[in-house]
Amino acid sequence: MNTISKKFPRTIEAAVEKLLEDMSRRDQTRVANMIETKLVEFHINYGIYIKNELRLWGNEPLMEACKELAGVDRLSPDQASYIILKELQDKLLQSDVLRVVK
Repeated sequence: MNTISKKFPRTIEAAVEKLLEDMSRRDQTRVANMIETKLVEFHINYGIYIKNELRLWGNEPLMEACKELAGVDRLSPDQASYIILKELQDKLLQSDVLRVVK
């Protein structure tokens, strides 16, 4: 097992938890309430952060977990970062705590 996979999350759940730890409540609320097109736009920048923070280019266990969830044999780190972001949003939506009050 390489050193990268020992230091960084190896599962999607652990990756989501790590990202949530680093997110403010305000950002969590914003992500939870994004429609799909806004989430795709948000991913353009935040996806870079996810790829770097989770070391997707060398984190084979996490990449394998993303491929398994997506049901594909090949996946780029960019695609994997979107899968993780979508899982993060789903977790926030399931929490039922983060709602925008107008």
